[in-house]
Amino acid sequence: MMLFSKCLRVVAAVAFTMTGAAEAARETSMMGDWQASWIWAAREKPVTYNDTIEARRTVELPALDRATLRITADTSYRLFINGKWVCDGPGRSWPAHYQYDVVDALPHLRQGTNEIRVIAKFFGIGTFHQIPQEPGLLAQLDASPKGGGSVLTIGTDATWEVRNAGAWAQYAPKQSVQMGPYEIYDARLVDTGDFAPAVVRHAALGGPWKELSPRDCPPLTRIPFAPKALEAGVVARPEGRTFVFPTAYWVYDGVVHANNKVQVTGQFATVLDMAEAGTLEVDADGNAVRVDGAEARRNVFKLDKGRHFLAVVLTEGFGHWRHDTELALKASVPVTLRNPVNGSDETPWCFSPFEGTKYAVSDMEWSLLGDEGRKDVESRLSGIVQDHLKNAVTEAGWRERLAPSARIVGADETTEAVNRLFQERKPLPDVKARVEGMEALLAGTGPAVVHPCPDGDVELLFDLGEQNVGYFQFELEAEAGLAVDIAGVEYITPSGKVQHTERYRNSMRYICGEGENAFTSLMRRSGRHLFVTLRGQTRPATIKGFRLIESTYPVEPVGSFASSDPRLNKIWEISERTLKLCMEDTFTDCPLYEQTLWVGDARNEALFAYTAFGANDIAQRCIRLAAYSLDEYPMVQSQVPSTWGVILPAWSFQWGLMVWDNYLHSGDKEFLAWAYPYVVKNLKGATQYTDSRGLFSAPFWNMFDWSGIDDGHWTVTHNSLFAVGAADAALKCAEVLGDTEHVEWLRAYRDQLSGALAALWDKERGWYPDSVSGNGVLSKKTCMHTGFLGLLFDQIPAESRADVLQKLLNPPEGMTPVGAPFAIMYLFDALEKEGVADAIIEAIYRDYQPMLDLGATTVWETFARGTTGRDGFPTRSHTHAWSSAPIQFLNRIVLGIIPEAPAGAAYRISPRLNGLGWAEGASAGIRGPVRVSWKRNGNVLDVTAAAPEGTALRFERNDSHEGLEIRFNGETIQPGG
Repeated sequence: MMLFSKCLRVVAAVAFTMTGAAEAARETSMMGDWQASWIWAAREKPVTYNDTIEARRTVELPALDRATLRITADTSYRLFINGKWVCDGPGRSWPAHYQYDVVDALPHLRQGTNEIRVIAKFFGIGTFHQIPQEPGLLAQLDASPKGGGSVLTIGTDATWEVRNAGAWAQYAPKQSVQMGPYEIYDARLVDTGDFAPAVVRHAALGGPWKELSPRDCPPLTRIPFAPKALEAGVVARPEGRTFVFPTAYWVYDGVVHANNKVQVTGQFATVLDMAEAGTLEVDADGNAVRVDGAEARRNVFKLDKGRHFLAVVLTEGFGHWRHDTELALKASVPVTLRNPVNGSDETPWCFSPFEGTKYAVSDMEWSLLGDEGRKDVESRLSGIVQDHLKNAVTEAGWRERLAPSARIVGADETTEAVNRLFQERKPLPDVKARVEGMEALLAGTGPAVVHPCPDGDVELLFDLGEQNVGYFQFELEAEAGLAVDIAGVEYITPSGKVQHTERYRNSMRYICGEGENAFTSLMRRSGRHLFVTLRGQTRPATIKGFRLIESTYPVEPVGSFASSDPRLNKIWEISERTLKLCMEDTFTDCPLYEQTLWVGDARNEALFAYTAFGANDIAQRCIRLAAYSLDEYPMVQSQVPSTWGVILPAWSFQWGLMVWDNYLHSGDKEFLAWAYPYVVKNLKGATQYTDSRGLFSAPFWNMFDWSGIDDGHWTVTHNSLFAVGAADAALKCAEVLGDTEHVEWLRAYRDQLSGALAALWDKERGWYPDSVSGNGVLSKKTCMHTGFLGLLFDQIPAESRADVLQKLLNPPEGMTPVGAPFAIMYLFDALEKEGVADAIIEAIYRDYQPMLDLGATTVWETFARGTTGRDGFPTRSHTHAWSSAPIQFLNRIVLGIIPEAPAGAAYRISPRLNGLGWAEGASAGIRGPVRVSWKRNGNVLDVTAAAPEGTALRFERNDSHEGLEIRFNGETIQPGG
């Protein structure tokens, strides 16, 4: 397995061989049927946790004219051909609509002996990106010899060789609730274990993965990205011991989904052998801790010399973050941990699940149980846990009750809490690190030599200069056993305070083998500042290279914006960069915390990407993935494809808007016809959730914005407003497609909602209440959101529109403002519709300038006034593309590029000056970019516009042109023209 840890090949920016969607379909049509089978290594259990294998096949080939490899896996793979990293995959897909990648293998193959090698990983636990079924790898090479002859087919079958890829720690915890397992790699275990024939699990079309089809978007980029700065320091060595256990895997037999309502409870136990009297501090992340049956304030126990029994009862059974268990122990004196079953100090822990506490439902199912049903479940589970907490926390009680079912936790079944060590780092400012060659390492002209420090661990801080996302890649010469911990963060305050990533383990560990080491992480991670900490160092280590391999959707920067105000230029630039970093095989919310296709986020991002990049394929892919959730749910799921079963109605309705958006952008009637039945199904699913007033009402996650809306009720006003918008979009789809079957009930549903909203309108306040409580009481709170949605979807009474607009421009005291740029896009849409577009530019200055003031290179999840910032930090996520609205609105307002017909057939050009002297740029379109350049020279405004052939352009004056002579493409525009 030398190619993974000894042999490094930096990948060029253009070294892609995986085909795009159209090419994949064409290549597939030229190939025969599937002959390959789903394979894996032999396993005792059908489902295993974080199971990583290495598979290989050596094949003799003649000179070839063409060679195509189809490959997929559950859950992920990395493909090498003849030692070269070719691609990673597969893309996200539902098990019922599973996808494979199509690779042009010809550039990587040679006449003679060839080796195909794959690292495949089955997560064995649910994420927000995949729905793991069972371990499986499927690959088939179809090769055409030069000069003709039969196609040679080599598929995965029992002739392939497989073995455990033991260098990856199997029992590492999850990276986060949204993602797969954490990455810990021990290079000392490379090439251990013998290869054996693969076990065939299913025929290609016979497993749980149905409707196999080629990937419908291009592969991600792989661009080496070098750090821009490097500092060195020393941090104190960690105190005590930490442990992380993959507990859910020991409680449940199958794949555990990423729902809040999965009960993970039981009891961990160990024996403490105190060398002398002292204190022991235990952090069990809120779970109950007892020593010899007693509890202690803040879990700090005063203990005598000798033997003590430590019990950790998992009282916090429900929660996204409870699928693994993290413990930290700090003692004031030497202490040895021993297993209470066999006395071993090498495997000091045992775990006993509590009988009768298995309970796993989706969060949607939980919401539909009702208050009494939920209370019954919680009471029953809590009763069992509290009974054990009372009676099984002494050693005698434990031996009587739980010892018979205790599982001895193997030495390799727990890991150190690597991310915790980073988050609890204690810099030693008075201790200097001895590092030679840092400038040469940064410049790529030589290595850096890191000497061990007797006072602590050496920590290197690489600054990428801007936010980025990709794979960690490095080469170094070091001693066996040296631990290299790499952690990424997005923000460090000017005073040096590090903003950690909360429970998201945005880090990894690499344990060196003796001598030369080279590694590229399997996982993509994000950040701007990368901390590299060397732990357990006893001799100098030579770092020969360190970089990020940037990996995003391969965007083409078609759109652009520049003006006489550098502030607006920078805001557009960081908005575009953010959007790029949030484009993978789908749009994602952010590249660090979640990397998740949130359906509402995707609607915003698609609109921005239409302007900046075109990117129609990724938008349609997101629509398609969301549509497939209707196979399982009554309404479009909030994030897809995902094992978190939750509906966020505003997102479901926004998906319907996204379908219509895509038609306006692309003019793709065929795709609209495919999506339309799902649009109808989504709205029909919504109709079952209607209260006596006729409003949408459901016990789902009824948020829209991180701002403090009174949304903790079934009936929340903004949901009904979005439902009206979705119904309007569906009616427009029906008109384009000539559908008459569903129009009547669509209109009836819209009219029902509209009538109910009219009745809900509070004439006295001149606004909608945020919500209606279960006993029919109207919320005392109001928010801007219902006002601008009401204007946008034409629900505000005609006589109140002007007053609502003024309140949006000058919100009264007590009205909840917009908290996140996600929601402000809808406000901007409403303001533009109401003819006050200049207010949008004012808002962009107001809300995005604070980001520039703090040196942001990307736009944030919330504004500085929002609700997600804490501990003195302005926001949580510093890279959130739902905030990239300036791309769309600067081009629409300042450049004045406004589409007027589907598929970019016609545009209105009407730039608003906003005090600028000039502006220029372009908006991408399905036919090609539309470019505008304008400059004010005294009383003359010169405007130049160009568009693809066959695209109609018309100029329209606006009030910002008052008193100016207009020249459009060299011709004078008369007043009123």
